[in-house]
Amino acid sequence: MDNIKENMDEEKRMKDSFSKIQTEKAYYLGEYKERVLGALTKNQLLDGDIYPEIIDLMGRKEAYLLKITREVPLKNLKQYINHAEKIDLKYQLVDGISYYGEIGLVVVSKDALENQSENLVIRDINQDFIDAGLDKSYGKSRGQEICSKHYNKIKSILPSYINEYKKIGILGKIIGTKCPICKADKENNRRK
Repeated sequence: MDNIKENMDEEKRMKDSFSKIQTEKAYYLGEYKERVLGALTKNQLLDGDIYPEIIDLMGRKEAYLLKITREVPLKNLKQYINHAEKIDLKYQLVDGISYYGEIGLVVVSKDALENQSENLVIRDINQDFIDAGLDKSYGKSRGQEICSKHYNKIKSILPSYINEYKKIGILGKIIGTKCPICKADKENNRRK
């Protein structure tokens, strides 16, 4: 009797394990979690930011395939596809009702990875700004000229990012350069 119970318990564990693997596989665009180097959500792709972490992962020797959902417009994927072509990394656009969840892009290895991170989704590029209580427009404005008010705000709240911004100078003021953060603030106030 005990032997029958043990066999039933083992069969249940195997079914549970198989079910878990299939669920993970559907979540990671048909790939086994153990083979995923890193991932981005659909929302991260829709934001249009390029994630240097993904570019770095694509260049690793373990990288075998870039898999991207077709649910995101091609214009938001083009830079990743171009980079994959440039470095001769295979890529695949996928769709299907069997995929579910928020994952929009995965960089995949041929083999299972050792010491894999538990969280494979790359941290949102604007999350530091959001965590500091700033609007994501601060993150989106990196590399651009901004007004003194917002420059000083970044300098005081997130000084590690200050080198990614330039103050609008005298010439910029003369030719009418607008601060992208001020512009986003106006749009946000209009929506309210």
